[in-house]
Amino acid sequence: MNGPSSTLTRRPLRTYLLRLVLATLLPGMIGASLMLAYQYQKSRDQYERNTMQTVHALVQTVESKLLQVQAIGQTLSTFDALAKGDFAAMHRQAREALALAGGDMNVVVRERSGQQLLNTAVPFGTRLPVEPSEQLDKVFASATASVSNMFESAGRRRPTVSVDVPVMVRGQVAYVLSVGVRPDYFSDMITPRAVPAGARASIFDGAGVIFARNISPERYIGRRVTDPLYYATLRAPEGIVPSVSQEGIELRTFYSRSRLSGWGVAIGVPNAIRNQVLVEQLAVLLFGVTLLFAVGLWLAWQIGGRLARSVHALMAPAVALGRGEPPRPIPAMHVKEVDDVAAAIGAASMLLGERAQALATKEAELRDAHRLAHFGTWYLQLATGEITASESVPHIYGRVPPPFADQRGTVLTEESWERANRLIRELERNGGSGRLQVQVLRADGQRIWIDLHCEAVQDADGQVTALRGTLQDVTDRVNAEEALRQADQRKNEFLAMLAHELRNPLAPIASGAQLLGQDNLDGARTRQISAIIARQARHMSGLVDDLLDVSRVTRGLVALSKARIDIGEVVAEALEQAQEPARQKQHRIEFAPPAEGHVFVMGDRKRLVQVVGNLLHNAVKFTPAGGCIRVALQADDGLVRIVVADNGIGMLPDELERAFDMFVQGERTPDRTQGGLGIGLALVRSLVQLHGGSVAVSSDGPGLGSTFTVTLPRSARRNEGWHDGAEHAAPAAATPAHARKVMVVDDNVDAAQVMAMYIGGAGHEVVVEHDPYAALERAPRFLPDACLLDIGLPGMDGHELARRLRALPETAQTLLIAVTGYGQAQDRDASQEAGFDHHLVKPVDMAALERILAG
Repeated sequence: MNGPSSTLTRRPLRTYLLRLVLATLLPGMIGASLMLAYQYQKSRDQYERNTMQTVHALVQTVESKLLQVQAIGQTLSTFDALAKGDFAAMHRQAREALALAGGDMNVVVRERSGQQLLNTAVPFGTRLPVEPSEQLDKVFASATASVSNMFESAGRRRPTVSVDVPVMVRGQVAYVLSVGVRPDYFSDMITPRAVPAGARASIFDGAGVIFARNISPERYIGRRVTDPLYYATLRAPEGIVPSVSQEGIELRTFYSRSRLSGWGVAIGVPNAIRNQVLVEQLAVLLFGVTLLFAVGLWLAWQIGGRLARSVHALMAPAVALGRGEPPRPIPAMHVKEVDDVAAAIGAASMLLGERAQALATKEAELRDAHRLAHFGTWYLQLATGEITASESVPHIYGRVPPPFADQRGTVLTEESWERANRLIRELERNGGSGRLQVQVLRADGQRIWIDLHCEAVQDADGQVTALRGTLQDVTDRVNAEEALRQADQRKNEFLAMLAHELRNPLAPIASGAQLLGQDNLDGARTRQISAIIARQARHMSGLVDDLLDVSRVTRGLVALSKARIDIGEVVAEALEQAQEPARQKQHRIEFAPPAEGHVFVMGDRKRLVQVVGNLLHNAVKFTPAGGCIRVALQADDGLVRIVVADNGIGMLPDELERAFDMFVQGERTPDRTQGGLGIGLALVRSLVQLHGGSVAVSSDGPGLGSTFTVTLPRSARRNEGWHDGAEHAAPAAATPAHARKVMVVDDNVDAAQVMAMYIGGAGHEVVVEHDPYAALERAPRFLPDACLLDIGLPGMDGHELARRLRALPETAQTLLIAVTGYGQAQDRDASQEAGFDHHLVKPVDMAALERILAG
């Protein structure tokens, strides 16, 4: 056998067992070394902890000594001589106090300008200098004691540190009393008893300047500590840092700074002192390791021979397993694990057969899943252009995909092929991955959309040699997205249309309202303007009713009141409603009744009149002036057809497909100013479907008119669901009403005033309230017969106001009428639950209101 594996060096199993023994003993040797290293580290850590504890104790001692000096200064600051300004007496008393305290100290008293007023270091009366400083300003400003950094005294030019305390006279800082100390003050702290042998100990101030030192203090007091120590103190208040002493000796320096005064202590231990090596146990450990090593080698040689023979016996069964043959018999083995391997070889042979069968099943399931999900994988060789694809790809394409170059114009559209080619070239140059959505031409001529994901495949040199990826048929998603886009466009068109349709009636209403404000109008003109306003208000109310109707129908909230009705009467009533708009455009309406006379259906008379009326108004709207509209009623044994045809503008094929969709309308032109909201035909379809029927539209093209056909099930039995028609009878005429006491509650001032004017004009006594709480307070005094309550009141809505009025004894039986802009079923139910007797929708039908008051 040729290849890289032939160069491997093969060794007997015994050799590897010997190496195993060596590897087993090696951790013990490493463990011993680690133990020595651990012990050394432990001793070193203990030494460092002890040294750091010494540093901490020295820092506390420094703090204690500084506090002692501060206590001396604070005591001196309270002397009466100082408060009286008797500096001669203060000079004498301060010297006496310092003599008792011991130590080389002196006292200086300065005023805010820095002028010394007394100095115990010189006789009283000696001319004293002016020594302004930031430290002095700080004590005057904060009125608290402070410790200075080291400085040289003005007189004797000696290293000095002062503890400055404020002198309070009548609650104000009058002077600052400073107690100066010399390095000898701290010399007893860093004696050999307190510092490890050979170590360098230093006490330094807040600026890092040495103030006391155990070795060669005369040379180094006044110098800043070494740079490694100085920068370490800036980073952390305590720690351990490698450094070099002032004499040039390598140290490991332990330091700590006081958080109160900023002063610190450092002890530098030479590295030679710390290097203590523990070697006593090395000889014993080395002897033990050598003995174990020899015994392990001998045992490995003996055991390795038996193990090698057992393993060699497995060769023949393993070769049979690789060939797929039944395993050969294996003799008993001395090694249990080898015997287990022999048994495992036999079991593996059976398992491999089962796994091969299961793998084939999984692959078939994966192919089916790809086919159902319209998903596939592919691989493109850039050198040849050949494409290798999964089995689901031909199912998606309807053909086996040819090389990429041959897909141009055949499998991929021209534009999609160009985009795919650009992506392939880009991935070939730069690598990476990309995604495209392309259009594919199936073999059956159908166009589908494919989501294509590509990823570059590189060779060992980093060159892109192939592309691989996935593809999925996303035609349904693309179509859904397009439908959503069109729906959104129709919504926007509807909103613009709604704004236009609402402005149309608002314009004459606003103009009429302005004209009514003129003083010179006669009665006829006023009635004419009022009629215009009422007509336009009804038109706006109709638009709102149409919107509510289509909302209720699409949500399934419309309940039909079916009865057996004559469909001819329905068509006649709808024709009557369309007469006026048809007369205004000079249309001719022709009606062809059924030959057999009366034709009956089971339906809701009001809703069917609405269906035919919408079709007639649609025909009037889209038929030019002078046109003709033909209505025919046809019937056979099981169906009734209502046909409405016109010779208007007609429809294009795409308009026919979406004629009954919501908010869809034909193109608006200047001569069709009342275009509507585009919901009439959608409402027609929904209502017809609720009656178990269907509606269709046809047109020969633009300018050739349109024909709408409504098909309904015919009622064959005359007694099926028969109603006596009483529900359609005209309401009885209202009897003349005598004067009532009426309260109107509405936060809209204009609406309330107009309502009050109408009710008062009808002869009733009216009061108006705009606040519900005021109405609740006034009602027991006014004792109204009826209350008209707006629902959307501030602070308390109309429902709550009605409940409270019902709870009052004076108004418990008062007639309550809800006045609101909401008129759906749930709104009426809410009014009834709140205690209202009637529910009127804005704009209020005044005739209905008068009938309620009369009743």
